[in-house]
Amino acid sequence: MVVTLDEAKLFLRVEHSEEDSLITHLIQTSQATVENVLRHPLSDYQEVPADIKMAILYGVAYLFENRETADFHSMILLMRAILFPYRTEVF
Repeated sequence: MVVTLDEAKLFLRVEHSEEDSLITHLIQTSQATVENVLRHPLSDYQEVPADIKMAILYGVAYLFENRETADFHSMILLMRAILFPYRTEVF
């Protein structure tokens, strides 16, 4: 994973370990979503750019805070805006 559990917990300001499993799953989900938006795997990068890491953290935070009411369309639109310079266009 590009973002560690500790990085995500710091970003979320979570100090306990009760939700570690959930946060780990959200990191995986967010990273997969970012790769889908980018249209290429993060393994293509020798070092993942900070903007991409921020998009993953944004996805984790959004999904964590909106567990029951998440609007994935809004989340994807913001991710596309953040990730646009790195995105592979398909024709």
